[in-house]
Formats: sequence, C-alpha cells, structure tokens
Amino acid sequence: MMQFDDIHVGMKCGSKKGSGTVTSIDGSTRRIYMADCNESNSFEVEFDELIEDPQAHNREDTYY
Repeated sequence: MMQFDDIHVGMKCGSKKGSGTVTSIDGSTRRIYMADCNESNSFEVEFDELIEDPQAHNREDTYY
C-alpha cells in the first residue's frame, strides 16, 4: 500500500480524475498536484484518491 511519504515530484500516478505526473505536493492538506500526460492540463487530487500507476495513461482513462 502506498504511503503519503512515498509520493515524489516526477512520479507517474493515476487517480479518479485521470493520470499524470506529480508536479508538487502539499503536506499540510495532503493534496497532490499533477499535470496530465501531455502536460497541457493541471489538476489536484486528495492523497486518498491517488492510485500508484507506473504506466503512463491518457487523461481519458479513469478509474471507477
């Protein structure tokens, strides 16, 4: 199981909002800021929404 401390900038992750690369981390709110695989859109997710995903997926890929 992934821990909050395992998250780092540059890591590829997936979430319910889409997949992308971690661009910054806010430890106080446990929010992860990500850029999609094309780096054209940025979005934020809660740590609990994050799914470790070493494969790069398109933003259209979602998890249910």
